[in-house]
Parts: sequence; C-alpha cells; structure tokens
Amino acid sequence: MRAFIIPGAACIALGAAVLAAPAVGQQSGAAAVAARKANYKEIGGAFKSINDELRSGSPDMNSLRPATRDIAQRAQVTLRHFPRNSAPGAGIKTRAKAEIWSNQAAFVKIQNEMIAAAKALDVAAGANDVAAIKKARDTLGGTCKSCHDRFREPD
Repeated sequence: MRAFIIPGAACIALGAAVLAAPAVGQQSGAAAVAARKANYKEIGGAFKSINDELRSGSPDMNSLRPATRDIAQRAQVTLRHFPRNSAPGAGIKTRAKAEIWSNQAAFVKIQNEMIAAAKALDVAAGANDVAAIKKARDTLGGTCKSCHDRFREPD
C-alpha cells in the first residue's frame, strides 16, 4: 500500500472547501452542532481513558490501543462537523466562535495539527512505546487546548 501525503497548503485548501461548502444537501446547523459535540465528547472520553491508563503505572496496551485508534479516526472527521450553517447565530446554540468561519485557514491548520497528533499517538500505541505515547498525548492535548483557547467560548 502506498502512503498518500497531501501537502500542508492542499490540506488547508481542502479543509476550507469543506467549511465553505454550501448548506444544500447538508444536515441542519443544529444537527451539525450535535454531531460535532458528540464526536468531541467521544474524543474526550477516549483521551481520559488514555490518561487514566498512563497514570496507573502499568498501562494496559490492550486498553490504550483502541482508545488511540478511536481518537485518530474521529479526528479525521472533525472538519466536516463545521458547515457554515452551524456557525453561532439565530437558532444555533454553540460555543464555537464565529472566527472558525471568518478565519478558516487558521482553524483548518489547527485541526490538521490535531489530526497529525492523533495519528502520532496511535502510532506510538501501536509500537507499545509508553514514553512516546506520553509525549504524543501531551502534543495532542496541546493542540486541543490551542484550538479551545482560540476558537471556543468558555463555559
């Protein structure tokens, strides 16, 4: 199987196209918000499981690997949960900031960083390398925090 690598600029362009896609044929804005909340909730739950396992002192790789795989798979679809009709506004209850849609390049860049960090975490778990898992976990946590700080309203 050949690896297919998309250059950074192409990833940003592709992500911007996904975000800018017309609402025709898409789910409603409220449904998109619900889908992204559910996806991120699952990512957060898997991340917590990973942290709990790493704190145990003797992490069970058979518990870690499914959680890292789940995060990597869910990270791949995050951008599709941000169609224009799910931006904050009338009838849309979301903590996502309007800057996601006004500064798509920056948002897509951070999302792509999250995708790469999630993949690295999954690779580290597949290699049974606890030190690499911890490092990748910290990197992923940092990308999540940077996105929340910039693109998510506080509670």
